[in-house]
Amino acid sequence: MSKKEFYIGWQEEMPEETGKFLRKVIIGVGILVPIIILVVVLFQKPFNDHVFEFGTTTSVTGVYIADPFPMLQVTKDKPAQVSESLLLVGFGKIGAKSIMAQIEEREGALDLQEITLNGTLIYGDGVALMELTNEADSFEEKTGNYRQPLDISLSEEQIELTGEILDPKCYFGVMKPGEGKIHKSCAIRCISGGMPPVIRVLLEDDSFDYYLVTGPNGEEINQDVLPYVGETITIKGNSYKQLDWNVIEIEPSTIQRMIASNE
Repeated sequence: MSKKEFYIGWQEEMPEETGKFLRKVIIGVGILVPIIILVVVLFQKPFNDHVFEFGTTTSVTGVYIADPFPMLQVTKDKPAQVSESLLLVGFGKIGAKSIMAQIEEREGALDLQEITLNGTLIYGDGVALMELTNEADSFEEKTGNYRQPLDISLSEEQIELTGEILDPKCYFGVMKPGEGKIHKSCAIRCISGGMPPVIRVLLEDDSFDYYLVTGPNGEEINQDVLPYVGETITIKGNSYKQLDWNVIEIEPSTIQRMIASNE
């Protein structure tokens, strides 16, 4: 390289060949960066259309069902987004059981009684949840009406499901994305705090089905499923339908990780 072509930043003028090279680099980068951005946008997996009605609370009347996870079977003035029931979840990263326990300390037993709760609706894919945003103050009243326990029968044969364990509050609208390894640490904290663990199962038509996951006798197994959150697993157990939700009862020791084909 000649002295004329050698360039140091404090020199007043840039050599012509150096200037031509830099102009080509700048133009190339200016063209390449927008193309890369466009490709990333076009091929990025879109977010789901689940909704969290942040900032808006709704009062809903229904029959409170305590087990296996708190639910409200809607009986009056059903919101358009609700099919039959609401899965109750707590404010922040806690489940609704602890909040409902606080309410029952004040109001007495509520299981299978008609009550009114207010909270923030979360919904998508045909199911709906209610966040008890005001915690124990989410309770408004009870009517005194009582209903018989739900008629539930377990499947006669065990079913096998392959899918991802996730926390329903984040997945159905509070966080986007609310699934996969990118959301794993958040989902672990939510399920640790009492959020019902749900397994999402991909169906043949590319839609999803969802199952609340419990132990073999309907007990909580939140701590047992934590190592598998955000991963593809296979579980086996007896299932039943409770209002809008499928439920599967499993023995935690039978959970199996799916090994990727490239491993």
